[in-house]
Amino acid sequence: MRREINRALAGTRTAFRAVLTSCTTGTRVQRVNAEGLAGEPLQEMELLQQFGHTSAPPDGATLVVIPLGGRTSAAVVVASEHGGYRFKVDHKGEAALYNQWGDSIHMKKDRSIRVEAQAKLEVVAPLATFSGDVNVAGSITSGANITAAGNVADQGGAKTMAGMRDTFNAHTHPVASGIAQPTGSAM
Repeated sequence: MRREINRALAGTRTAFRAVLTSCTTGTRVQRVNAEGLAGEPLQEMELLQQFGHTSAPPDGATLVVIPLGGRTSAAVVVASEHGGYRFKVDHKGEAALYNQWGDSIHMKKDRSIRVEAQAKLEVVAPLATFSGDVNVAGSITSGANITAAGNVADQGGAKTMAGMRDTFNAHTHPVASGIAQPTGSAM
């Protein structure tokens, strides 16, 4: 009996590593081609990923392949990594999403989240809400109205829109009758 079990196990392939050669992204489940042990070609394997997370690993990525039922023809890829592009976190417990072009979302030990986009950060939503202070190092451009529940200030907060309105409303001009009237009042 032991000999039969050993013979069956010898004919069953266990998990192994492979190197990605191509990836098809337009299908419901991504398919990959790879090169396995000793240059063995592996074709059209499903790339299984955790629900809610998807990526298309670059060529040259290392894959972990599991031959279902011990058969290479029924193999699936359950993990991928490319050391040349891997984002390096600073501390245990941190996590990051990243791509091969240097864009990343880094959830840090100090409870901050750093988002780095090499070209553009785009938020698309009917409403975006930010709680707390928002500091912007560059310019802000709006394609629509800007509404503030509080004062809008410039020059380090020294001048506000409300202060400018007060100055404007107290400003007077002489009129034809020779009586000065405040700018904001009706004639």
